[in-house]
Amino acid sequence: MPTIRDVARLAGVSVATVSYVLNGGPRPVAPETRERVLQAIEALDYQPNASARRLARRRADCLGVFIAGLSDANFSTPYFLEYIRGISYAAETYGYNVMLFSNHRQAADRSLVRSISRSGIVEGLLCLGSSVPDEFILSLHYRKFPVVLMARRIEGHSVPYVQQDYYQGTYEAVRYALRQGYRRVGFLGQSLRFSYGLERLRAYSQALADEGLPYDPDLVQVPETPRDDPSLDEVRCLLEAGADVLLTDREAVVLTHLHTLGKRVPDDVALVGLDESEIASLPDVSLTTLRPPKFEIGLQAAELLIRIIRGEFPESLFITLPMLFVERASCPPHR
Repeated sequence: MPTIRDVARLAGVSVATVSYVLNGGPRPVAPETRERVLQAIEALDYQPNASARRLARRRADCLGVFIAGLSDANFSTPYFLEYIRGISYAAETYGYNVMLFSNHRQAADRSLVRSISRSGIVEGLLCLGSSVPDEFILSLHYRKFPVVLMARRIEGHSVPYVQQDYYQGTYEAVRYALRQGYRRVGFLGQSLRFSYGLERLRAYSQALADEGLPYDPDLVQVPETPRDDPSLDEVRCLLEAGADVLLTDREAVVLTHLHTLGKRVPDDVALVGLDESEIASLPDVSLTTLRPPKFEIGLQAAELLIRIIRGEFPESLFITLPMLFVERASCPPHR
């Protein structure tokens, strides 16, 4: 197999000159010299080593994707595959590879920040999942390392993001339940430490106010500390407070709790999802829900990251995409 030295010898130039031709610099090469090098490459059928070329250009041509807790039960369904598919589509389109980082517990270690930002193994990072610590993301961002958040944002900071419209989706879900005749709307939210937790609660409150209904704290369960799944006691409290419909982003878990409490959907209580679960995992229920544009979020987040890496100027660093409301049988007109 011919080497770069063989090309240099045949073209009558230095190895460095061949490198400049292959990498487009950093020094200019005279047109006639460049032509001799290209003819030598063709005559020898020389195939430059892709990894070596990337190192020479100080480019990895690789995007990092940090997904927290892939070993957790939350990631045992295909829910996150649509995000990954969107990322992969964009990466393939623009000629990038994708490297996965999944151990979110290491994100608290400053050495990981240094490793990612200095090693050159990836040129930028996409972060998906609320378990990725804000401190880790901000450390990279303020080191000027390209980072784009997916399906979340960090309040008060300018980290680029692509997310679904949590406010619009929740507002639409509450208004739908009210139009169906329900008046005791139980809300199972997420911690207000997360931007989507805040946006959903604000939308819930505003939708009630716009219908002239009071905000009843007994109908709201929002944890002080982050948690994924509502507890059985949280669901029980809302039912005891007279909730006739429940809103949650953890539909499958809430259904299990309702079955444990001897309640049927929609006969005993209606149910509206705020972030469509894997429908196959929901037994005997056709779920009215909000569907996030997961593929489009992954696609646009990867494209945004690539543009930042290339030093381009995107129209916006902060993108919010609408959710699709899907009407099914779990929230019928209230009897």
